[in-house]
Amino acid sequence: MKQRILQSLLGFLVGTLMCGVMSVWAQDAVPTAPQEGSWNVGVRSGYSVSQRSIDTVPVNLHLGYTFFKGKLWILPESTLEIGIEPFFSPVTAESSVPGRSASIEAGLMLPVLTHHFDLGYRVSPYIEGGLGILYHDFQGYKLGDGFNFTEMAGAGLSYFLDNNLSINVGYRFRHSSNASLYDDNKGLNSHSFLAGFSYFLPQN
Repeated sequence: MKQRILQSLLGFLVGTLMCGVMSVWAQDAVPTAPQEGSWNVGVRSGYSVSQRSIDTVPVNLHLGYTFFKGKLWILPESTLEIGIEPFFSPVTAESSVPGRSASIEAGLMLPVLTHHFDLGYRVSPYIEGGLGILYHDFQGYKLGDGFNFTEMAGAGLSYFLDNNLSINVGYRFRHSSNASLYDDNKGLNSHSFLAGFSYFLPQN
């Protein structure tokens, strides 16, 4: 099972990179950052590791809306997007400590705020942050009874292939805990490395 998950992940990442190689044939007149008023849907996946020996394969679905484009303070030209991300993460490795077990987590990030920098060409760096809730079946990690809150911060690069499609790579730091709803609330930090794509719906 774990081998099939890793094979699927490898295929996804290779496909994303192939899209980047094929972009040399894409048309020149493409956006340099998301356009104001645009909706996008996307998928990201990769690999995540934690300081407590839990490795997962996160799969994030993304729906976002760009509601601002211009200059903020001393920042360069940029756009601001608000989004939601349902996600699930199968566990591929767990601690060998007796009494511990883990197989999956799932949840919803709401909201996710993404700030894209418009540098005047196809590559658009971004920073992001978000809050959410998740449920897990982890046992023995002092995380409570399955229900947790989570917050994340990250950064990455988007590359526009054409008017409606971009690929992206990025890093995220995430913290999860139950905000003392349960006696056990040790918390869990993780580091995720992700790749994916975004499709921007055509504007009227």
